[in-house]
Amino acid sequence: MKFSTFFILFFTITICHSQSLPIDFENAITTADFEDFDGGTAEVIPNPQSNGINTSSTVAQIVRDGGTIWSGSKIELAANLDFSTFNSITMKVFTTAPIGTIVKFKLEGPGNPTERDVPTTVSGEWEEMTWDFTGTPSNLNTLVFMFDFGNTGNGSANSTFLFDDVEQLFGGLQLDLPVNFEGNDFNYTVTDFGGNNSSLIEDPTNSNNKVIQSIKTDQAATWAGTTIGTNAGFVNDIPLTLNNSIMSVRVWSPTAGTPIRLKVEDSNDPTHTCETEINTTVGGDWEIMEFDFATEAPGTAALSFGLSNGWTYNMASIFFNFGTEGATAGEQTYFFDDVYFGEIILSTNNLEQIDLNVFPNPSTTQWTISTKNTTINTVQIIDLQGRQLLFVEPNNTFTNINSSDFAKGIYFARITTPEGIKSVKLLKE
Repeated sequence: MKFSTFFILFFTITICHSQSLPIDFENAITTADFEDFDGGTAEVIPNPQSNGINTSSTVAQIVRDGGTIWSGSKIELAANLDFSTFNSITMKVFTTAPIGTIVKFKLEGPGNPTERDVPTTVSGEWEEMTWDFTGTPSNLNTLVFMFDFGNTGNGSANSTFLFDDVEQLFGGLQLDLPVNFEGNDFNYTVTDFGGNNSSLIEDPTNSNNKVIQSIKTDQAATWAGTTIGTNAGFVNDIPLTLNNSIMSVRVWSPTAGTPIRLKVEDSNDPTHTCETEINTTVGGDWEIMEFDFATEAPGTAALSFGLSNGWTYNMASIFFNFGTEGATAGEQTYFFDDVYFGEIILSTNNLEQIDLNVFPNPSTTQWTISTKNTTINTVQIIDLQGRQLLFVEPNNTFTNINSSDFAKGIYFARITTPEGIKSVKLLKE
């Protein structure tokens, strides 16, 4: 009987301390479940800021006072986290610290630790923050909370952080080329470094289009950039060869002559890279830039070297005004869209006089291309990998393009007229 009673008591205690997501701090988690380190002190308290998006009764609080720049607290879960489907962790956070304060979310356990940094976007109110862990192995079981990472806390209000509702959610499918930033199926998280601040927004020049706005701040390093996607890279390797070495990105820059660098690398080995660089040719307008990795940037590894050594590349990062720090250039805003493998050939002719119209665009079954002041000789429909999908010769002022069999996404119509060649972006829904 004594053994049975002891076993039941032990089993009950074990169950009570077997933590799992989601965590709302209402019942299962107590202050005793936290393991503080290096100047961070965590406790579960009544919600002192019951307003906005979080009116729950109980929350967690971490106060950072002295110690190290990485002080915080952690909670061990009962089982490893699996990110194969639910690839993001979200959490509500309240702080009076300045906007842009870094919140580091780290995962520890039997495997190699993985961490993600996300800056706050508000101060003095609750916000829901998201950390993307796409591609993270399923061998980690400890949540590590590090607020205002990089600075030493002083116990003040700005070193006090409330958090609640820690959940694991589906954040969208992992990216693969081509990338057009449209729709809700994919995870369009981008990863900044060196002082960039990027976000997915509505295209300022076209309300029907989504693009990435990339701000190179006045604090940015010369090498500040943005990884297109998460640190997990693309689903498939970029099929670069010496004979097929071009990637294209549609870019908007405020000035012509701006150096734009594109870098590809192996997400599992950051020493396996190839970089190339070209300058914008227009300012204040969109242009398609073709990056040829057979022409590597000075001081970087040649594509031929990487391929001959068996390197593969599954991640790409873009750098605006590479080589110039933000303090010199001042804060500058850039945009990019339509990242694909291959090239699109555009005419260099002066085509301002051509009045081309495409409707409906987006389309579900058909695009109509028409003009009032010239003849449409030929139309090529090209996908974002540069492949011709359709070729027609209307020799008329209009033509209908059947889009029923095309997958959802972005295409280009390369339209030949007596005045020259013009390229038009087509959207298929």
